[in-house]
Amino acid sequence: MTSTSGRLTIRFAAISGVLLAVFGAGLYTLVRQDLERRLDRDLAVVSALFQERFLVEMQGRSTLAPDDVDDLDRLLQTAGAEAEVRGPDGSRLYRSRGFDEAASGVRRVEARLSAAPGQELRVRVSLSDAAVEGPLRQLRTYVAFFTPVGLVLASIVGYVFSRSTLSPVEELRRHAERITRAHLSERVPLPPGGELRDLACTFNEMLDRIEQGVEDLRHMAADAAHELRTPLANLRAEVESAIQEGRTPEERRRALASVGEEVGRMSQIVSDLYTLAQLDSRRHVLERRPVELRPLLEEARETWEPLARERGIEMRLEGGDASVQGDVSALSRIFMNLVENAVKYNRDGGRIRLSIERRNGSARVDVADTGPGIPAEHLPKLFRRFYRADPARSRETGGTGLGLALVKSYVEALSGTIAVRSSAQEGTTFTLEFPISGAGGPGSAVDGRPG
Repeated sequence: MTSTSGRLTIRFAAISGVLLAVFGAGLYTLVRQDLERRLDRDLAVVSALFQERFLVEMQGRSTLAPDDVDDLDRLLQTAGAEAEVRGPDGSRLYRSRGFDEAASGVRRVEARLSAAPGQELRVRVSLSDAAVEGPLRQLRTYVAFFTPVGLVLASIVGYVFSRSTLSPVEELRRHAERITRAHLSERVPLPPGGELRDLACTFNEMLDRIEQGVEDLRHMAADAAHELRTPLANLRAEVESAIQEGRTPEERRRALASVGEEVGRMSQIVSDLYTLAQLDSRRHVLERRPVELRPLLEEARETWEPLARERGIEMRLEGGDASVQGDVSALSRIFMNLVENAVKYNRDGGRIRLSIERRNGSARVDVADTGPGIPAEHLPKLFRRFYRADPARSRETGGTGLGLALVKSYVEALSGTIAVRSSAQEGTTFTLEFPISGAGGPGSAVDGRPG
């Protein structure tokens, strides 16, 4: 049997067999010791009685009369014993009919008996060990019979117990088997309690993550197709327009320029998707070396300052500086994207605040704008790929819908966190936190995901 219940049954039967063997051996040893103690005690009592009776019969005599021998024989016969008495010179004074020095299966005791001053007799008494071997033989028979019976019963009980114990696991397996890609919303039932309930909860949580991942993949595939369809349609229209007869060189030049813009847009989408895929698979290598954050924020501010000035947006950088273990290009792209969004989605005449703060061993960076804000229902989905809180204005600003997804992936790859809060009255604030520089060595390269 290769099933789990079969293996459990075998183990249960093996353990039961070991326990039965240990119990049988222990019981046999205890019974044997008890029987031997009783036999030794009986032998000592018979020997004492025999010596006492022999002294009485030998009193004032040098040999035993026939009647005295018969009396001693009856005493030994009653006790089931045999005996021999020899004088100081080795002569035999008494010997029962069944006494045999070389006999096996008997237990013997030897004593010195003082019959008269200067006369020491040698007394040997033997008693059959049938009182020990008989019960032991019967006990061995019982053990030999009941041990296999016990093993069979233990196997049956173990099998029933293992099946009843594993039946909830089998139920979970059957439910899990029915969950396919087309039915990812189904969940396994939760047992009443204990470890199996924890297992079912963990399995359902895993299904939640898988369902969310598959759902994101479906949305991303649909959104990617949608994002590429528009520039491809524009390309086709421009190409068809350019090859028409009667077009002037200037018109063809404008058409080719428009084609170039659309190709650039598609190239950016493909490049961003490739970077996200590399980050997801931990193949995008990021450097880990001390990086000062303030110069990178300054660079992002200076890059978008002209566009902000055109719209009357005030942009200021607050706080000191902080050094983190990071990748310069990744951090620069994070700040560029966030500052770009703060400028493009702000109100005319609004404000943008960039700040750096050290807090609890982390460097905190805030990028806050005074724009119209993002509705609360959009915030949980804001970092999804191709997700746009306001699709109508996103393409007008030239975005691909992948900027914030890239930002989040880069932040997490650098062991950081990103959060967003927004309201119509105060605008939107993105908060990033990175570990302060000190963990890891300069110039070390790691994969694109945190360990």
